[in-house]
Amino acid sequence: MNATSRTRGLDLIAAHCTSLDPSSEPARKRLDEALGPELARKLVFALSCGGTHGERSRSRSGAGPVFAA
Repeated sequence: MNATSRTRGLDLIAAHCTSLDPSSEPARKRLDEALGPELARKLVFALSCGGTHGERSRSRSGAGPVFAA
């Protein structure tokens, strides 16, 4: 891991901790602003609803889900 990756990781952790403040913007709104609404929606779907199907597939085949760009 290089210094840039470490700094970015620490920045992301700090942003997450800040998000625990009830007066801060919701994570979804921050994602919309950072990535755009369409990509944010796809990311949230892939990490939430889409994960359920992937867990079942992984348990049967031993392979994880495949994502295409």
